Amino acid sequence: MRHPLLLLALIAAPLAAQSPIAAADSALRANQPWRATLILTPVLASPATRTPEAILVAARAAAAWEGWSTVRKLLERETWLDSQFDRLGRRLLAEADLGEFRNAQAIVDASTAAAADGNRNREEQGRRLVLLARAYDRLDQLDSAATVYRRAITLLPDLADWLTLRAAGVTRDSATRVSLYRVVALPAATPRIPWTEALARDRSNDIEGAATRYDRLGAHVSAIKVRWRGAVTDADKRTLAAALADVMKPATPIADVRDALDLIHAIDPPFTRDERLTVARRAAGVTRPQDAVDQFARAAREGALTSRDKVTYGTALGAVQRWADAADQFAGITDPALAGQAAYFHARALLRNGQSDAAAAALRVVVRRFPGDTNAAAIALYLLSDLAIDAGQVDSARSNLLRLANKYPTSPQRPHAILTAALIALQRGKPEVAARELTQAIDAKLVTGEVDASHYWLARAKLAMGDSAGARAGFRELMAKGPESYYAVRAAARLDTIPWTTLNAKPVAPPDSLDGVFDRAHLLDMLGLDTEAKFERDRISAEAKGVEAERVAEAFLARGFVGKATQLGSRASSAGAPKDAALWQLLYPLPFVGTLYDAAAQEHLDPLLIASVIRQESGFEPHATSRTNARGLMQVEPSVGKDLAQVLRFPDFDPAQLWLPPVNLTFGIYHFAANLSRYPELERGIAAYNAGTSRVDRWTMAPLDGRTRTADQIRDPIPDVELFVERIPFVETRDYVRQVIRNWAVYRMIYGGNR
Repeated sequence: MRHPLLLLALIAAPLAAQSPIAAADSALRANQPWRATLILTPVLASPATRTPEAILVAARAAAAWEGWSTVRKLLERETWLDSQFDRLGRRLLAEADLGEFRNAQAIVDASTAAAADGNRNREEQGRRLVLLARAYDRLDQLDSAATVYRRAITLLPDLADWLTLRAAGVTRDSATRVSLYRVVALPAATPRIPWTEALARDRSNDIEGAATRYDRLGAHVSAIKVRWRGAVTDADKRTLAAALADVMKPATPIADVRDALDLIHAIDPPFTRDERLTVARRAAGVTRPQDAVDQFARAAREGALTSRDKVTYGTALGAVQRWADAADQFAGITDPALAGQAAYFHARALLRNGQSDAAAAALRVVVRRFPGDTNAAAIALYLLSDLAIDAGQVDSARSNLLRLANKYPTSPQRPHAILTAALIALQRGKPEVAARELTQAIDAKLVTGEVDASHYWLARAKLAMGDSAGARAGFRELMAKGPESYYAVRAAARLDTIPWTTLNAKPVAPPDSLDGVFDRAHLLDMLGLDTEAKFERDRISAEAKGVEAERVAEAFLARGFVGKATQLGSRASSAGAPKDAALWQLLYPLPFVGTLYDAAAQEHLDPLLIASVIRQESGFEPHATSRTNARGLMQVEPSVGKDLAQVLRFPDFDPAQLWLPPVNLTFGIYHFAANLSRYPELERGIAAYNAGTSRVDRWTMAPLDGRTRTADQIRDPIPDVELFVERIPFVETRDYVRQVIRNWAVYRMIYGGNR
């Protein structure tokens, strides 16, 4: 790895023959706000060059990447805000105020920014008025908000429909609202009229009017929330609590259930114990484990839980890393229908709590006591085999895997158990055994989900037996699967060929008719009306049908919405659009090329490999956020970002920067390179980026041949990295490595290798 400051210098380098301020301004016009921030960092560090102009350009850059605390730090104490630059600094402060929900201060700053407009252009004045209207809106100063929204309409005619809806939403008089609705005509805006009417009645404290309209729209949680505000008696609150519990029924969409859980957390309704249990069970089912834990805990204080609820409660406790408490819940369950499952979960909780010996003993008890419980006994055998591999006892592991495969034919673990057992035989010098077992499993269709893997390793077994013709025939058969098959890629490498080429097709021309919609959505984004902008773009996406979705995908790609373009490209492919070069490039795009190539080159990595990782991590969505709060294109967690910011000497790290492609790529590529540099093989580095180095080290120390390694041998080359991939016990990580390797092959096919 090169010194990280060299990368910063590369990103921040001003354009030739420009002053730093001019270079930063050019970067802003090129939609590179973070580059502008870096260019100006040394300028602002010196009192001699920290001029009002430099501060203002830096604040503009920070606002563009939503660095609100940075904007305030730059501007709050400046004395020139109301006398220079047409009060643009005040407008930037108002944006920062709204970004940080400092709404009262936003009124002050936006009012000052909008005053004394003089020769200010209409769009800029309209932008300032929208900021002021939004601040009034948030503070429920409805009449003031309505007045200012209407003033903004005359200045921003392209956004008239959306600003009209905003004005209607804060207008108390129903007749006036009706007159406002009559002028709304945009296809994306008209469906929002009934929602706006419900909101307006809500804001005007028309409880029943708002609730009735929310119910008509299917927004039952919003209706309950409104009625709760008007509930006075205990009987009213009990009725609403029952309604919230009813939302937890299986037919309710998951998004509505999660909204209901948010409301429950906020108001703590007076549930009966049965209702509380209903909420707890559904929370567990929609991956809201903390909500499930909270409700189960309260229900348990009111009475004993059933065995099934204990299992669900224990599972939720495990999901929030309370493994000791989870083990306690699973212990002692005797219900015949659940005892085996609970015993397995108890053993797994012990293992996750660091009690390996106790866990192994408990797993053996599961197999012995519950031999007729496929779900419990089969997965216990699978986990026992993994622990045996960790201990270097691969023959014991193979015995457990074969026992699982023979005794539990319906187990989801069976296909990989068959494959792993054969691979152990192959590694133990018995390729004929591996070949026989894989042939039998393929012929009997026992390896659903691992068919290609089984064919590949059958060919590898034949190769080990000296049957090169049979092996090559197997590899050629796999290659017919095409470049989007991991095992076809591996087979092609074995045959030393790259058989896939793309057609030399011209890109599909995006429809010009969408330009106005995209321009309007962009302006809405600039004004902080991102919800309305999303409605505009979502309508375009929803209406893109069949193979025509490819043309719409090109329009999204041209506007920088790479993730949406890829989704629409996939829709077109599914509808039968030919996979020519244009469609391949939609499915496997190369976004943010400048930063991607520069940052990859700095770490001596193939940018196509980085694109392959991004495709799996975020689907090219810069604002992607995982359940663990990993952010951005390469899914960097804020804690990791903070550490990397210190290593890379980034100024004033803010977790919001992880949603900026240049920052995320810089951090993510550096972090990815660190994982790759730890191991000689690419695959181990990829696995470490997904699952962590400690797990990869553990898997490295215990290969399938039983020859365990010591800790100081972890970084030594391993003899067969393909076997390492198959040895990964986590399905998610195993598939992740396969998919990245596959993506990389496709990228090289499309773009011709390392560009």
